[in-house]
Amino acid sequence: MQKISKEGLIDFEKKIADLFEKGEIPYLIHLSGGNEEKLIDIFKNINEDDYIFSTHRNHYHYLLKGGSKEKLENFIMNGKSMFVFDKKLKFYSSSIVAATPSIAAGVALALKRKGSKSKVWCFIGDGAEDNGHFYEAVKYVDGWDLPCVFIIEDNDRSVDSPKKERYGNSQFTWPNCVIRYEYIPTYPHSGTGKFVEIKKQPMIPENKYKTNNTDFNKNNKSKMKFKDAVKLAMENLAEDKQVIFVGYNVLHGSAYGTLKDIPNNQRLETPLAENLMAGLAMGLSLESYKPVLFFERHDFILNAIDAIFNQIDKISDISNGEFNFPIIIKAVVGSKKPLFAGITHTQDFSELFKKFLFLDIYEPKSSQEVLDSYKNALLKGNPCMIIEKRELYDQEL
Repeated sequence: MQKISKEGLIDFEKKIADLFEKGEIPYLIHLSGGNEEKLIDIFKNINEDDYIFSTHRNHYHYLLKGGSKEKLENFIMNGKSMFVFDKKLKFYSSSIVAATPSIAAGVALALKRKGSKSKVWCFIGDGAEDNGHFYEAVKYVDGWDLPCVFIIEDNDRSVDSPKKERYGNSQFTWPNCVIRYEYIPTYPHSGTGKFVEIKKQPMIPENKYKTNNTDFNKNNKSKMKFKDAVKLAMENLAEDKQVIFVGYNVLHGSAYGTLKDIPNNQRLETPLAENLMAGLAMGLSLESYKPVLFFERHDFILNAIDAIFNQIDKISDISNGEFNFPIIIKAVVGSKKPLFAGITHTQDFSELFKKFLFLDIYEPKSSQEVLDSYKNALLKGNPCMIIEKRELYDQEL
């Protein structure tokens, strides 16, 4: 990896701060500073083939991983200070607080399955430490002894709120996969704290996505029970040994029986933590697995909205194509008959997903459409959602 000194880090960030104060950067920036020596010590243990998951304050992390100053400055000058991605360096950042720990856990799981010697290093601020998504990921990494280290960069502020204002006198102790260092930041949460007269207008990119709800071949009239078609579609997917079914009740409940004959080593039973489930699927996909992410009811997907809406659905655009998550989201709408499970187990969010997600959404209404949708999804290799109506399972369509 490229070596950079403490002075080199400080000089680079000061240059960016000066450009910002001159109004040359009409974008939100979050500057690093005050933690140079501690980061340099940490990066002595990080290898070239290791993954780095960073935050909105990512400049020092990128430079210490070997990223070029010129490339980083270009990111910043074009409004991507919070969105620094480099697939070659295995460098991934996110401006969403606590979005990356579950993805980091997924990559670490994939590395362990493969017997790789690489590790994952996931940086978060002490504000993200407050988030339950972080707890889910830490518990999973600790429980399975995965090659992942979480680093809490503790500057005692969430924007401007110190820890004592947020959690009183809580002294929560994390397991050994979490390390912490404390520092006094050079710059405020964002910007430099000085008034800036913008000299040029920011370029705001247009959304490049178009919703593509695939039409089916109406000429094919093959019929069987809807559930049998789903089961057959899962078996067809599983012929590709890189396919792995992720979720709770994929092993013991077999996803309503549709995974009954799938080999156990292609089924990953997860904790009851939907955001972690999605993160594990994302991380596995970064190491060439092809996850099928199972949600047994639409109602429960809401716990993974951040992961689906801000990461799976947007990552290709945010990272300029550096990263992609070829994940099939198997989203089942809970049935109301013959037993009514209640209004929080039977909601149908299909129209909401169609309105706000840009990934392909399939909504098969016949057995043949089930087979077509899963086949198309695997062939395309892009993230998509397939909506199954549980009430159709026993119908011959």
